[in-house]
Amino acid sequence: MVDFFLYKLSIQLYKLANHLKFGITRMKIRFAALALLLLYFLVQVASAQWNALNSGYAVTTDYHGKNVPLGTVVTATAGTTNPKVKNVTFIWKCNETEQFRDENVPVWSNGTRWPDSSGDLIYYAQSQHIVDVYGDWGVQAFFIGEDGTTKANVECTIRIRATSFNVIPTAPVVGTAGVAIAMILSLGAFLKRKRSKQSLA
Repeated sequence: MVDFFLYKLSIQLYKLANHLKFGITRMKIRFAALALLLLYFLVQVASAQWNALNSGYAVTTDYHGKNVPLGTVVTATAGTTNPKVKNVTFIWKCNETEQFRDENVPVWSNGTRWPDSSGDLIYYAQSQHIVDVYGDWGVQAFFIGEDGTTKANVECTIRIRATSFNVIPTAPVVGTAGVAIAMILSLGAFLKRKRSKQSLA
């Protein structure tokens, strides 16, 4: 519902901007409309991963669709509507190399149902890991129960689902804002030096 509201609001703002005569105000309203539209699409991307629960199994992270700074704790959440699933094994990989394995995490339920209050009960499992290597990360969730078979060397696997994210380097101490400020100050110093050289000539 919120995502639909954002979409409609951004369209209405953009239409309003087209009817205004003042250039600066029109540009500000268009910018706000485009920002809301971007937010709408980000909400869609984040919810799309969990919609895989329509198949009975899904996995996502709290950083789905986002770049993750190095050293961040990432939480993977697996969900299923299959009551035969008893545990989930999470395998964390970076650049195709296994980094961490969280085995046989028991599933639990908080009473929520899918896709609505009259649907199937959702069973959850979670795993956390500090991402300490740059690159493309993937988390595989192996849904384990009595009816499962051995898949990818994990016994009693009923289904496998996966999600991914990208870990990026961060600037030490100062962070991104500090780097941006340093670049602006460098540009200012460069322009000042250029002007002083021109005045001497």
